[in-house]
Amino acid sequence: MGDVRMAEERPVGAGAERQPDTVEEQFDPAGLKALLRFARPYRRTLVVGASLGLFGSGAALAQPLAAREVLERVGQDADLLRPILFLVALVLGGAALSGIQLFILERSGERMVLGLRLTLVHRLLRLRMKEYDRRSTGDLLSTAGADTTLLRSVITANVLDSVSAVVTLVGAIALMAYLDWVQLVSVLAVLLVVGVGVVPALKRIKTATERAQEGLGQMTAGLERALGAIRTVKSSVSEERESERISAWARTSYAAGVRSIKLDAVVGVASGLAVQLSFLIVLGVGGVRVANGSISAADLVAFLLYILYLASPIIHIVNAVTQLQKASAATTRIVTVNDMEVEPIPGSAVPVVGEAVPLTGGPTAPFTGTSASSGGPPSSVTFEKVSFGYREDVPVLREVSFHIPAGAQAALVGPSGVGKTTVLGLLERFYEPEAGRVLLGDRDVADIPLNELRRQIGYVEQEAPALAGTLRENLLYTAPATNDDQLNAVVEASRLSALVRRLPDGLDTEIGDRGTQLSGGERQRLAIGRLLLSRPRLVLLDEATSQLDSVNEAALREAVEELAVGCTMLVIAHRLSTVAASDVIVLMDNGGVRRTGTHDQLMAEDELYRELARGQLLSGDRTVAVGSAVPTEVNG
Repeated sequence: MGDVRMAEERPVGAGAERQPDTVEEQFDPAGLKALLRFARPYRRTLVVGASLGLFGSGAALAQPLAAREVLERVGQDADLLRPILFLVALVLGGAALSGIQLFILERSGERMVLGLRLTLVHRLLRLRMKEYDRRSTGDLLSTAGADTTLLRSVITANVLDSVSAVVTLVGAIALMAYLDWVQLVSVLAVLLVVGVGVVPALKRIKTATERAQEGLGQMTAGLERALGAIRTVKSSVSEERESERISAWARTSYAAGVRSIKLDAVVGVASGLAVQLSFLIVLGVGGVRVANGSISAADLVAFLLYILYLASPIIHIVNAVTQLQKASAATTRIVTVNDMEVEPIPGSAVPVVGEAVPLTGGPTAPFTGTSASSGGPPSSVTFEKVSFGYREDVPVLREVSFHIPAGAQAALVGPSGVGKTTVLGLLERFYEPEAGRVLLGDRDVADIPLNELRRQIGYVEQEAPALAGTLRENLLYTAPATNDDQLNAVVEASRLSALVRRLPDGLDTEIGDRGTQLSGGERQRLAIGRLLLSRPRLVLLDEATSQLDSVNEAALREAVEELAVGCTMLVIAHRLSTVAASDVIVLMDNGGVRRTGTHDQLMAEDELYRELARGQLLSGDRTVAVGSAVPTEVNG
């Protein structure tokens, strides 16, 4: 009677891998706006860095003129000390300003990356469940990691450096025009010809980088998928197949990265070539003009120095454009996170990317050792004509209606894939119904703040997942303020005492990623222990004891039933013994409620329930006499 979700109950996009798009994308100006928004919290520091860059540019532009002054005084046998000291001051001052600017911008870049990552983590943990269903985990991890790192140098060193680079370039061109406008025309002609040649490469850089980042994201997703099911992979002798599958995405990322590097190299070589050709042309033409007296030798030297000064700002500007092309791909992926739906949690605002992140939270009520729930009196559960589907064209629930009285123990039963786990998900508001209402007491769960709602509910998932960390940390996950006496009582009640004694460090033993060092039954007992500590008003159990033997299952059922004295309980169970003991049984079929009643009533009145009950005979849980509504316990 387990609720293994069938294909029609899952969204098609869950974990699906995106195939690379073959259409070349152009730079989107909206990406620049997004980059500016990311940098907005650091604008004061960035303005300081940019200002230092401008002062440094001014010092650099003054150096050729100071050198010209030194050369002219050499020809006139005039005093050289003052202009030499001035030139040295310009060189040292410019270097100092550049160093300070670099530190400020790089530090701002690290802060920006931290801010982006904190915001992404904050949002990714608060997305609606349907967003996790549609996107692979590895892709989301890549966005929070690789994409944010890519933006660091773009917003700081490259983009802001380009501001001072533009000032330097414009200033150098103006001063070159002042010295000799004829030679300036020849220099600009060379730069124009080379610039036209590199424009196509600049347009292709964004596409290549996007492919590289997408390949990296899919590689991460594939590796996460394989490691998450590593026992299945190994038992199926599928290591080589998974390795090839993941390696294919790694090679895709590599090939796109190499294309990006080639384009970078073309752009970089073209930039340097433009400056070198300009230098050679000026050297030849300028030599002739010095010989015929059109300009002085000092003017030619100053002009040549300005050509050399053109190299750095041109390279900075080209790099900035190149990096903006690359950042456009990463920005698109990061901004996509802002478009994902997040859960509305009052008092825990989810910021957009670039804003500060308020990380708040408080402990839940600890285990008291009594049967009364710390969350208040139990509440009834009511579904009123609830319809829902993970996809619009594949309904899972169709006008489901039932009522569970406050304090009752109820069981959801039915064939696999009829939506039993979905009912629990709607109660937790992991998903919102498309029609109808879900009531907790007399309140629509849609009107209850999520934090308040979920603090009243204790939910044990079918897989009973554990988190990387110690056994103690996992037990205290729902109630971190629990003291040692309360924790020890829960360890005993959840039948974990033997495990704790066996582990080398007891409760402080690391249990591995996803609890891999625990058996399935131990993970289920751990999940029940967390439930006992949380003391909820409503308990939802989805196959919570499916991997336990009959002895441990009976003992844990006693502990849960003690808890249930002060709770309403809704159970999906594979054991008929658990179902038969329920006050209310909700029999589901074809996405709706077929019948409700007690075990005896359903055995007498419904053929589907009798078939499901007889199916339990195969597991040895109970023996049901043909035509009898009274089951007899059998040890299994």
